Amino acid sequence: MDAVTLTLRVLLALGGIYLALCAALWALQDRLIFHPQPPGAPPANPAAKAVSLARADVTLRGWMVNEAAAGPLIVYFGGNAEEVSAHVEGFAAREATTVLFNYRGYGDSGGKPSQTALVADAVAIVRWAREQFPNRPLVLFGLSLGSGVAALATPQVGPDALVLVSPYRSVEHIARATYPMFPVRFLLRHPFRAESAVDAMPQSLVLAAPGDRVIRFEESTAMVRLLGEKAQLHTFDVAHGEFLFHPPAWEAIDEFLGGVGRAAAS
Repeated sequence: MDAVTLTLRVLLALGGIYLALCAALWALQDRLIFHPQPPGAPPANPAAKAVSLARADVTLRGWMVNEAAAGPLIVYFGGNAEEVSAHVEGFAAREATTVLFNYRGYGDSGGKPSQTALVADAVAIVRWAREQFPNRPLVLFGLSLGSGVAALATPQVGPDALVLVSPYRSVEHIARATYPMFPVRFLLRHPFRAESAVDAMPQSLVLAAPGDRVIRFEESTAMVRLLGEKAQLHTFDVAHGEFLFHPPAWEAIDEFLGGVGRAAAS
């Protein structure tokens, strides 16, 4: 076998391996992006009331916290490996009413997650919540994956403010940094391009951590730059999943929510 033939065979083999890896990335991305969690124990806090929302094909289930509170209405969207009842206690301590639904396939919610389904569900959840509390200032609160869900729902529901924890411009940006050798733009089925909604996004509190190993700090601050003067950035020395268990982070959130309430009352 001459050198040219051998080189061609090696290149073809390497090309086949590369295409196989691309196919695997395309096929397995649901498992890389979504990590559904089983139902947690029902919250013991009496401020939490179980709620459900029937969609065309599934029923979503979650919690309404502090139904009788006088502050803003918060609609929360969680991370990609989160069952939302874990945050009931944190939201119960706020002077606000919070609605937290588990994504499709998470907790007791039926169905299978996808970008299209999660964003459509988010719009339906916000509209349902607004029907219950039509005169409250509306705050969409998204953590990690949920920051993109909140951003993409914003043009359709027009919140008064956003709270974004470890936000990102898009899953594509994250994937390109993680898998630079692959054409992720053409492989992604769930790009969650939060940056596409920047023009519609209102004043936003952004929480980020320089040591975050899931959503890199550089990615979160890139989103802050896109938001410009609409963003207030607070940084904390916490791990990715620790923000809502960190009292100083809640202090920043409470101060921001108080400003939203005062602006709505003026």
